[in-house]
Amino acid sequence: MTISLRPEQPDDGPFLRHLITTTISQELGADFWPEPMRSHLLGVQYSARCQFFRDRFPTGESSIILLDGVAAGWLCVAALADEVRLAEIMILPEHRGKGAGTAVIRRVVENAGDRPVRLSVNALNTNAARLYERMGFRRIGGDEVQHLMEHPAGATC
Repeated sequence: MTISLRPEQPDDGPFLRHLITTTISQELGADFWPEPMRSHLLGVQYSARCQFFRDRFPTGESSIILLDGVAAGWLCVAALADEVRLAEIMILPEHRGKGAGTAVIRRVVENAGDRPVRLSVNALNTNAARLYERMGFRRIGGDEVQHLMEHPAGATC
């Protein structure tokens, strides 16, 4: 399996909508919500996720994760003066567990140089938190909803 990244492009909108709403639907257990409510709230979440990254990290890079040339995920990274912020990483459910997320995170850590890599993870997303911990991230803050985690500068995963 070949894992690569390419910059997000304007025509990636339908893919990103599908990826984000699928991921958020799983996180929130929205599969059983009434359809009008489900579509509306997932649409709001999609817009909020996309806008948050662009507003908070205007110089950040938004990339599509490709597995063997096929769009399988989304990565948003911002290189800041004192840290590298892994602002978003999502992989479609059918592509999870194949090592793509690990490979992409490892690449972010390696490219960070002498800066720590920080991310926030939903406290209910225990699978992601375990992955980050296995890769050397440790919780450094946050609250009961979002945990702030850090991979130390210069450490390998």
